[in-house]
Amino acid sequence: MTLYPEAQRKAQAEIDSVTGGSRLPDFSDRDALPYVGAILKEILRWHPVGPLGVPHRVMRDDVYEGYFIPAGSTIMANVWAILHDPVAFPGPDRFYPERWLSPGAPAFPDHVFGYGRRVCQGRVMAQDFIWAGIASVLATFDITVMKDHPPKEVYTSDIISFPEPFVAHISPRSDAAAALIHMTATEFTS
Repeated sequence: MTLYPEAQRKAQAEIDSVTGGSRLPDFSDRDALPYVGAILKEILRWHPVGPLGVPHRVMRDDVYEGYFIPAGSTIMANVWAILHDPVAFPGPDRFYPERWLSPGAPAFPDHVFGYGRRVCQGRVMAQDFIWAGIASVLATFDITVMKDHPPKEVYTSDIISFPEPFVAHISPRSDAAAALIHMTATEFTS
């Protein structure tokens, strides 16, 4: 959100139009929050957690685009390359949630969660948790750049990729948002 504050503002306006700022969004609001859903999809596409996927073993000889792949070979699906294909995703390095909202939008990037027998069994739950996190945080907090710390897009290059530490200012959006935060925190600690 520090890199793309306009996406934060659009999502917050959408959330406010549904909740009136008086409650947190919940799963019953999901269909009414398409931009929040588009942010989820774009986050998963833009910087996948597992950019090289997981290794797969070829069970029988195969030929792919003229290349012979013998049985027993280990292959890696380059998830990063698939999700940054400029034909499928024009401007692939750009964080652009709107790509998921236009007519003829690409299919959801299931590649993020693996393939075949090793596809993540928790992918639906993961998407639900991420959606709830995005919706709740954006409903209640403003995430802004700190004056002396310009935003940067730097991720680790490990098998599991995540943003390197960064500085941001996170504050309640309003007194009503602060009350929601306090109420929610109190409910979880009681």
